[in-house]
Amino acid sequence: MVLLHAAQGRDWQTPPKGTSLKTLAEAEEQGLIEVRGEFQKRQFRLTTRGFSTVEHDRKRLAARRS
Repeated sequence: MVLLHAAQGRDWQTPPKGTSLKTLAEAEEQGLIEVRGEFQKRQFRLTTRGFSTVEHDRKRLAARRS
């Protein structure tokens, strides 16, 4: 979830520092992100499913704070 919440919109972006290739691969397998690039130049973006998951989770967290 940290990877998904670190995403700024749905554009291509570099993963947050310290994100492992395994984390990217797992999120991609679940259909939450798309990955492109090689090793050090790897980028990701949220899929429609990933974006809706993040929005739902943000609303849930905001409701808990209220």
